[in-house]
Amino acid sequence: MMQKRDSGLSIAVGFVMILLVIAMIIGMWAVVGVPEQIRDAEEYHAIKVTNAFLDYKIAVDSQRSGGFTGSKVSMLIPAASAYADGALFMQEDVGTLSITGVTPLPPIEISRLYATFGTTNTRIGYEGGGVYRNDYGRAAWVTPPSLTIVGSDPDIYVYLVIPKMQGSFAVGSSEGIPVDTRLQTDSSSSLQGSVNQMMTITYEADQKWDAILWSAFFNETKIKYGNIVQDITVELTADSTSIKITPLSGGSIHLNLKTPEYQVDVRGS
Repeated sequence: MMQKRDSGLSIAVGFVMILLVIAMIIGMWAVVGVPEQIRDAEEYHAIKVTNAFLDYKIAVDSQRSGGFTGSKVSMLIPAASAYADGALFMQEDVGTLSITGVTPLPPIEISRLYATFGTTNTRIGYEGGGVYRNDYGRAAWVTPPSLTIVGSDPDIYVYLVIPKMQGSFAVGSSEGIPVDTRLQTDSSSSLQGSVNQMMTITYEADQKWDAILWSAFFNETKIKYGNIVQDITVELTADSTSIKITPLSGGSIHLNLKTPEYQVDVRGS
């Protein structure tokens, strides 16, 4: 009788051990496998959101370049991921762009349309005519704003396009969020500075990461066009950055500035 009880006890202990092993495997998967799977899915989703904002940029640029004043573009931003809801934000006056060295210009207010999803540590958006991605407070341009410099010895011509986005909202969703963008006006101006005068473009940001982002854009401009001007200098402070452009000796600066105005709304709001 004792041997039978021992045999039954061994079977019970063995069964419990099997359950413990299964529980350990499930626990390890929950600790290691699931978070990794979520990260992979969110990274794939970030690519989808980035592509959506690139499509958005192409669409609104086409409105301006085509001169389609009054036209409306409707886009679907896939803010929500497979694992969490997402949100879309439109913020006005996140920074101010000022230009000196030519005919006095009023400051240009910069607005931002961006999406967050998952843990909200990743933000992807449209600002100043460019698309950016911000991960944990570190941002980089996917495609930067439009600033072109053309040399015509000794003069230089600066072409700058800065969209003005109007609208303010914050919308959460478990699906894609439709956005309407209407081209209100397509304004442009041609200005000329004095001979040997330096033109300075300054961006003052509300947040440090944004100033660093624009500083990277200005530095890219310096590398690209530094050989056709007398000098290009980029400076960065805590919350602002500037680019100073000096023409060749005896040359003048000509600025062609376009500031198309858009009205941005969540469809049905």
